[in-house]
Amino acid sequence: MGKWLPERLAKKLGDPHQREMLLGSAVAMLVKVLAAAAAFLMNLVVARSLGASEAGLFFFGFTLITLLAAIARMGLDNSLVRFVAAEHSQQNSTAVLGVYRKGILWATGLSIVVMGLLLLLNAPLNHWVFSLAGFDQVLWVMAFALPLVALYTLHAQALQGLKRIAVAMLTLNVLVPLAVLLVLLLVPLHSAQQVALVYVAACAFALLFGWLCWRRSAPETTDKPAFDSRLLLASCLPLWGVMLFGQMVQWSSQLMLGVWGTTSDVALFASAQRTAMLTSFVLVAVNAIAAPRFAAMHRQGDMQGLRRTALLSVRLMLLAALPIVLFMLLFPEWLMGLFGPEFAEAAPVLMILVLGQFVNIATGSVGFLLSMTGYERQLRLNVFIGAVLGVGLGLLLIPSYGILGGAIATAVAVASQNLLGVYQVNKLLGFNTLAIWRRI
Repeated sequence: MGKWLPERLAKKLGDPHQREMLLGSAVAMLVKVLAAAAAFLMNLVVARSLGASEAGLFFFGFTLITLLAAIARMGLDNSLVRFVAAEHSQQNSTAVLGVYRKGILWATGLSIVVMGLLLLLNAPLNHWVFSLAGFDQVLWVMAFALPLVALYTLHAQALQGLKRIAVAMLTLNVLVPLAVLLVLLLVPLHSAQQVALVYVAACAFALLFGWLCWRRSAPETTDKPAFDSRLLLASCLPLWGVMLFGQMVQWSSQLMLGVWGTTSDVALFASAQRTAMLTSFVLVAVNAIAAPRFAAMHRQGDMQGLRRTALLSVRLMLLAALPIVLFMLLFPEWLMGLFGPEFAEAAPVLMILVLGQFVNIATGSVGFLLSMTGYERQLRLNVFIGAVLGVGLGLLLIPSYGILGGAIATAVAVASQNLLGVYQVNKLLGFNTLAIWRRI
């Protein structure tokens, strides 16, 4: 067991890449713990303040905006991390600024178009598709968060490429839930529409913070920023499919509950899902430092370093996540009861979703390994299969079994796409991320 400790690993290996990842992961872990706490407390306070019915309207709007903002980002998330990290490692400032400007410009235009369509189709969607009374008023407000979410997310990814891990994660994961939480604690709010207004303001603040951090961190150059649009499109378009299918894996069950369920069903499922996803905070924290390292080492041809970094990251994830997973599996009713007495019935849903998230953690950074090394199409295939399984099982199970069926569909989808990722990494990069017992 002792050889698994990060300090002993770093001392034993004496590898600068490993030491950088360990130190960066520790910083990212601290920020992600803050983010996980803020997100959990925000969900908790929203549920307890609004009750299951109104909370369901807010959570459903949050899910829909998250999905549409991902579509509007065109798959640029990982592409920005990959190219900013790779070009920054080569001190190519014109390319770093060029890829940033093109990514932000493309996403701004598309997100405004998607927001306009959402506002235009608000009434027909609520009349013909969703069965949630009062959701049209909430969606009208939350639609304005769509371009803000898309842009603050891309600024966080660009900062991650520069290895500004702490500020990237603050922008991406901390500022919005923390701001909403603080307002809810200071000002009593009792409707989903009021919370939606606070959410839009919090997203604007996160975008401003991310933009200011980029301005301070970006390299300077006297040359005109430039980056080959064809190269960026070749990377982001396959990842656009990955992003869309990945969002379907995570949120399709919740969207289907909006069609066949009630606002209370949505609130119970959303609270259980967001609680289960707390287990993966370690995955996000380690990936924040590991992903740009994957891109840089692949660019430099250091495949042995890539393998060591990937296997070390899996060990770090398991060490940090296993106690949380066990706690959620042992005390699900108590955890869900924190949201309110009516939420305790979602305890079985939490247990099923936690098992799916554990597979996500145990398989390691397979998605980033593929996307950072040029295998975006293989990643897209894996996530597509997961999305098909998730949507198919959701259509089959949710009408009859409600939130329990949604949990099964989501857990199977998450686990399957990651296990396929293990197979692809082993086939294409030559190592198995599940083989954590092997010598690094």
